Amino acid sequence: MKRTTTYASLAGALMFSAAAFGISSAMDTPRTLMSRADYSVAKKAIEGETRVSLGRCRDVEGTAREICKAEVRAEERVKKADLDARYHGTVSAAADARLARAKAQYDVAKAKCGSYASEQKSECLKSARAEKARALTDAKLASM
Repeated sequence: MKRTTTYASLAGALMFSAAAFGISSAMDTPRTLMSRADYSVAKKAIEGETRVSLGRCRDVEGTAREICKAEVRAEERVKKADLDARYHGTVSAAADARLARAKAQYDVAKAKCGSYASEQKSECLKSARAEKARALTDAKLASM
């Protein structure tokens, strides 16, 4: 009698789990926070904005042009990282967005250092590297 009760309980549990599996597979839940089509449209919009902004940089001369390009590319990197974070909706993607923001700030600072003379340039680069290291550390600590 005890053995049949065990088998009946096991059979009931299997039927319940099979029903739960069927219900969960029947529901169409997205794995991301936005649809693939929305993601693609947003990514193409970011790329379009970047092309337009880089076109504006052509009007500027000298080191200001390099700074403009660095700012536009940094902005694109940050926007794409934020888009990926929204698309994937994971802690890892959010951490990657913070890291991309820190790297983008460094790229802009490095471009701005290009306009200085050699002594000032090396000091500017040291300061930019220190700022990048601090920002990367902060980003990594925020993701823990």
